[in-house]
Amino acid sequence: MNNGAEREKGAVAGAVSAAGGVQSRSGRGGDRLRRWVVAGLVVLAAAIAAFKIVALDYRPLDALPRVLYRVSFEMRLDGMGREISVRTFLPASTDTQVVSEEEDAAPAFHFSAEPSGGDRTGRWVGSDVPRGAAIRHSFSVMLRPVRYELDPGLAVPLAYPPSVTRYLRPEDAIQVDAPEIEAALGRLGADRGTVAHRLRAVFDAVHVMGWRPYKGETDALTALRLGEASCNGKGRLFVALARAAGIPARLVGGLILESGSKRTSHQWTEAWVAGHWVPFCPTNGHFASLPDRYLTLYHGDEVLFRHTADINFDWRFVTTASMVPSPAARAWMAPVNVWGLFERLGLPFSLLGALLLLPFGALVVVVLRNVVGLPTFGVFLPALLAAAASGTGAAWAVGGVSLLVLATAGARALLERLHLLRAPMLAVLLAVVTTTMLLLSLAGEQLGAWGLTKIVLFPIVVMAITVERFHLVAVERGIGTALGELGGTVVAMLACYVVMSSLALQALLIGFPEVLLLVIAADIYLGRWVGVRLIEYVRFRRVLAPGGVR
Repeated sequence: MNNGAEREKGAVAGAVSAAGGVQSRSGRGGDRLRRWVVAGLVVLAAAIAAFKIVALDYRPLDALPRVLYRVSFEMRLDGMGREISVRTFLPASTDTQVVSEEEDAAPAFHFSAEPSGGDRTGRWVGSDVPRGAAIRHSFSVMLRPVRYELDPGLAVPLAYPPSVTRYLRPEDAIQVDAPEIEAALGRLGADRGTVAHRLRAVFDAVHVMGWRPYKGETDALTALRLGEASCNGKGRLFVALARAAGIPARLVGGLILESGSKRTSHQWTEAWVAGHWVPFCPTNGHFASLPDRYLTLYHGDEVLFRHTADINFDWRFVTTASMVPSPAARAWMAPVNVWGLFERLGLPFSLLGALLLLPFGALVVVVLRNVVGLPTFGVFLPALLAAAASGTGAAWAVGGVSLLVLATAGARALLERLHLLRAPMLAVLLAVVTTTMLLLSLAGEQLGAWGLTKIVLFPIVVMAITVERFHLVAVERGIGTALGELGGTVVAMLACYVVMSSLALQALLIGFPEVLLLVIAADIYLGRWVGVRLIEYVRFRRVLAPGGVR
């Protein structure tokens, strides 16, 4: 026991002595120069950022990117050589949504867009339309979230402007004057009190109802009787109760935008409060607010598509999302607009973010290696793996990388028996890496693990180098050491992933790339780290504890 403690004490003493020796050899001049360089880089970065904010009116919040959605209405039909007409609603630019880059592709049809009340409609008319005719209408849209604060003391007005009075009347599917609606209003206490009180009571009652998709339409009374409905049934019931409570209300139809393809639209509501149409979505629980994914197509109780009967009509929405600079950021990034360059080249925002954040990832690895003492396969590999993990997500990246390295290392161990030269060996390993990635992607598809399917996005060269490093360490220092460094590399990759996936940090670097000077300063500061690493504190805790060694 004493001998083991003495050996640990000697190891610590040796580490401290070596650290002191390195420090003494570095010399005071070198330390002073490093301090001046670090201080100079910090001051220079702060000065550039201050100049942008004060003199050029840069606003850091403007650097945050916006989501730009590209939406396509895709319709297919069998015309049977007849004259066909198709009509749907198209988005219009408003205070909350900006529509641009509208394109139409329908070879067999004549397209026209025209206003319809406060909305826009698109109409396609064609003669001798064949089987399998296709219509594709695409546009880009940028949305912003909406939130209203309702005045808790606002009383229900005695009269409304003529333009909104009609939104107090009953409709075929919105039975405002039905006795059951009136009775429900009394039970909820929504027939008295302020506007905010009545809307809250109606909203809460509709929101807690069960959700169930129904084919066709569900009117307000049916939704009330069943106690469950889809978005159109809940919307009609909300509108009926709000109108019965003396508050004008209407339905709104549109889409909840998310990347992918779907065949469902959405309906929510608006209530007229103090001269504004205030949004409510009782289905998804948004009270007097909407997130920046709700695209408005029409107002009122409408049908999204109308077309000639008996034409075997099918439709879907296809949406892709991309990050773009805000309009304000475009103005002050004009002198050195790297983002604009990537847009012109057709390169994604994620690639630009990965390039800018790679130095941050390398800094994270430096901290983990030099300060914490975590063993990894080099400095760049964890950062490069973290950049690739943006497509798969952290969990699937860990599993995919671990399986890929272990499987390929096993293949290399078998190939060693063939006594191949290094170049052919690496060529075979590259083929093994590629095949394993494809197999993992296929397995992800079969299991429904869509993150795993994107393992093929990992750079093959990076994975091949990782496998090579694992094998070399296993041969030179043993399989236990190799597994330890693989584990350290995975932990470092996760740490880099957390930092490099920060959208706020990406936006900060795009607007203020001088922050990279601070990263360089931190690297220089840590470049002469001679303290005891954190892992060594754990390893030698018995020696370092008071009274640990006698």
